[in-house]
Amino acid sequence: MSDPAERVDLRLVAPALAAWCAAAIGVGGGRWAGLVIGLGFLATTFAARRRAWTACTVGLALLGAGSVSWLWANGLASAAPARWASEGALMEIEAVVVSDARHWPATGNRAASAVLPITLRHVTAHGEAWQGRLPAQLTASGDAATELDQPAGATINVLVLSRAAEPGERSVGTLSLRGPVVRVREPGSAAGLANRFREGLRAAMAHSPPRQAGLVPSLVVGDTSGLSSELKDAFKATGLSHLTAVSGTNLTLMLVFTLGLARQLGVRGWSLRLLGVAVAVAFVVVCRLEPSVLRAAAMGLVAMAATGVAGDRHRGLRALSLAVLLLVLVDPWLSRSWGFALSATASAGILWWGGPWQASMRSWAPGWLAESLAIPLAAQLATQPIVTALAAQLSIVGLAANVAAGPFVGPVTVLGLVAALVSLVSPTLAEVFGWLAGWCVQPIVLVAQIGSTAPAATWAWPARPASLAVLTIGCLLIAEVILPRVLPRRGLAIGLAVLLVIGAFREPPQPGWPGDWTVVACDVGQGGAQLIRTGAQSAILVDTGPDPDALARCLTSVGVTEIPLLVITHSHADHTAGLPGVAGRLPVTMVLVGPSISDSPNSPLAMVGLPTPTSTAAGDVVQLGSVRWTTLAAGPVTGMLASTGPEDAIANDSGVVGLIETAALRVLVTGDIEVAGQQALVASGADLRADVLVVPHHGSAKQEPTFLKAVAAPIALVQVGEHNDYGHPADTTLRQLRATGSTVFRTDLQGALAVSTDGSRVVTQR
Repeated sequence: MSDPAERVDLRLVAPALAAWCAAAIGVGGGRWAGLVIGLGFLATTFAARRRAWTACTVGLALLGAGSVSWLWANGLASAAPARWASEGALMEIEAVVVSDARHWPATGNRAASAVLPITLRHVTAHGEAWQGRLPAQLTASGDAATELDQPAGATINVLVLSRAAEPGERSVGTLSLRGPVVRVREPGSAAGLANRFREGLRAAMAHSPPRQAGLVPSLVVGDTSGLSSELKDAFKATGLSHLTAVSGTNLTLMLVFTLGLARQLGVRGWSLRLLGVAVAVAFVVVCRLEPSVLRAAAMGLVAMAATGVAGDRHRGLRALSLAVLLLVLVDPWLSRSWGFALSATASAGILWWGGPWQASMRSWAPGWLAESLAIPLAAQLATQPIVTALAAQLSIVGLAANVAAGPFVGPVTVLGLVAALVSLVSPTLAEVFGWLAGWCVQPIVLVAQIGSTAPAATWAWPARPASLAVLTIGCLLIAEVILPRVLPRRGLAIGLAVLLVIGAFREPPQPGWPGDWTVVACDVGQGGAQLIRTGAQSAILVDTGPDPDALARCLTSVGVTEIPLLVITHSHADHTAGLPGVAGRLPVTMVLVGPSISDSPNSPLAMVGLPTPTSTAAGDVVQLGSVRWTTLAAGPVTGMLASTGPEDAIANDSGVVGLIETAALRVLVTGDIEVAGQQALVASGADLRADVLVVPHHGSAKQEPTFLKAVAAPIALVQVGEHNDYGHPADTTLRQLRATGSTVFRTDLQGALAVSTDGSRVVTQR
């Protein structure tokens, strides 16, 4: 028997990839779109003359996808609402709600916010009116965020302040709420039924524990509103995040269940096919008519082919290529969607490797076990470079977690689907099915929680092009060379599993990291946490960042097991929420805080495992062997003018500022002080010269030039989160730092930063 991979039809792969690339470039418009269209025209013409039909189809794909995407993007950008948005106009809009609002809780000094996808129907601005159908995003923050909780399919009227969309975004602009949301029409019958379906499923989970009640709706219809941040993080660490979003798997399971039941009832032929179409349409309506859902529907049909449900497995890659080709023509913005890329590559991996691997394992493993191992392994290897590009990490427990969770996904989906359907006629009976679905999902919750607690559940991996290329080549070598030789042999397969288990408990050391270090700026996202070494395994810790796990990983990576001094500069969550990563885990000898924290009845330091905080003031000194801490500011500094700014600015400028002196370095840690605090420090006459500066307030634009000149640090460390929406670090700040002779290092671009003992070099994790 020949290898199944040899019979896979590859003729549409190149045109599909060409269309994907052309669409991704075309939606951005500009000269690159014209170049792709021109290249497609030349390739098509030249190949047709030479009767090179494969090259001709690639040229046609480039020409077609490039042209369609450019027309879509150009039409969107040239519409009147897009022009008004680019001018920042105040608009009165009438729009249809496309999906549920996505909410983000308040963090640090950022208010709660929400985004609601809408379709504009009528817009008035500048005394002009427009009618049509265009996509847009409606945003709100603070207390107004709850205004966006509108049912999908409803028509709303609202006053908004507009701004231009980001380049390549599928929207005429971002519209900020400036008045109450008025619902002028309720959802239609189909949308209303879908809303009742989703609400019925949530209600059916009323008697289940919170984690179960939040996860079941997410698995069945992609409703993540009830998922806790803790469970989301656990799913991310274990590679199970795909279960919490609408995916092709959802539709595949629904089709398998409904079509299998229909076959048992005697349905055959075209009636069965029409039922499948009806289920797919219902899936799209219930899970919301969004591009991601349409993508999931198409990929679900492909996944059926990939797993043999739809018939001929060996034509699956051709079906996948056709699906990709059609989807980027219908909605070119999918070509820039990470979800689309993950779905397509996962399906391709299953199609190319899944079947042969299952067949090779059946010599020693039962069929169900071979499938449970081969399918997630193929999907993970295919998608790992993309996942790493997004998260800069490898999930070591991902395969085991997916294998363990896989058997429970089907029962949960089916029981949840039944609960939602039954809720339309009998809410009481629906609660029974919901309760059963909840206990079927409990093993998945346990898998995520247990897997995420492994000491090395994820390994850090740089998200740079070169390192991603190395990872991609490595995944291909494993899939094409190593696994075909390992999986047919039970002993070798068990040995591989043992290696994965060992890897989950000990991350390999990163070459060169952290070296002979004195200062480390931890990569904790949008927040601050710095370590200054005081001994072989001890260090001063200044702030803890927003994420306990990120802080714990940083401490482990540099070998710190003892904190003789913990300094909290101010009370904002991006500097204190990571405290659980230290409290009760490592011995902390002394905690130093400013008066604004120590006097607060709701101090973030009120937790088990920390000593009573000591309030500090300017001039205080703490000697730790050869390392000295000197407080330069804590609370309003002498000479500081009374602030008339917002409360957050007052808290920032009243934070603790300290100078740490080691045998070779002077390190200035600054918290989030802004212009007023920096001016006061300069006016105080303190010696601010430093070898290393932790740049104030994550490199925001609120910097005092005389302060930066007084410090004149050769090394400037900016702790900032990737793609943050604060605009940190500001270009003006980076220019000012370089003008003072500083070399700037950033955690968003380079990961954690380690300064050598003599300050001669900085080692980065990326």
